[in-house]
Amino acid sequence: MSFKEFGTASVKVLMCVSGAMLLWGSGNAGAVTKRDNQAIVKAKSYLRTEPSSLQGLITQLNYGGFTIAEATYGAEHSGANWSNEALLSAKQNLGTTAFSSKGLLKRLEISKFTAGQAAYAVAHCGANWNTEAFKAAQQSLAAVKVPKGALVRQLESSGFTVAQANYGADRAE
Repeated sequence: MSFKEFGTASVKVLMCVSGAMLLWGSGNAGAVTKRDNQAIVKAKSYLRTEPSSLQGLITQLNYGGFTIAEATYGAEHSGANWSNEALLSAKQNLGTTAFSSKGLLKRLEISKFTAGQAAYAVAHCGANWNTEAFKAAQQSLAAVKVPKGALVRQLESSGFTVAQANYGADRAE
């Protein structure tokens, strides 16, 4: 005897292919719960104070006591524009630490933004990469005085181009 299944998540209809027998079932699958709505409110609250990726927000909501399903629902229904969240995160990162474009891209991907969202943020963050190389050189020299050649190599290993690394090292000395 074989069966075909019809219906939605809340109502299932099984029909016996070889006869006319029907079985009806109902359930609550797909219904929005009070906790789902609380997760949305909490997600919006988190996003007002700190930019976040979808995966980062789900993790934060889960850590805050929501199940993975509730956290996912809350994050996905928060109304966030994830590319804009990546841009806000990029600007926030640039405000505290010097980054090369490659370094910032990697930092955003570590924060669980998609490659596309991270690329959008790096392209639209308004950073002057020569200035970032200069800031990175200053930060390195504040920790330890190193020869210019070593500083240039260090900046290049951080993702700055040769020209950006030389620009930063020349001005930081």
